[in-house]
Amino acid sequence: MAENVQTGGVMQFRHDGSVSKLDDERKKAIEGGYREAAERKKREQQRRIVWWIFAAIILILLLVTMGVFFGA
Repeated sequence: MAENVQTGGVMQFRHDGSVSKLDDERKKAIEGGYREAAERKKREQQRRIVWWIFAAIILILLLVTMGVFFGA
């Protein structure tokens, strides 16, 4: 039996209820997509850490410079 499925937003699709098995090529493509997404997420987290370290170094240098010029 067909069913209308709403995804929570404005998207909606019709699901006919039939179960079709994925062939090996599609399974590999899906697994590859998940693997690439995980790699992108890992690179993004590493980039975020590098930016935080960079910001901390700049802040420390700024504080040291202010201390030198304003009487520490």
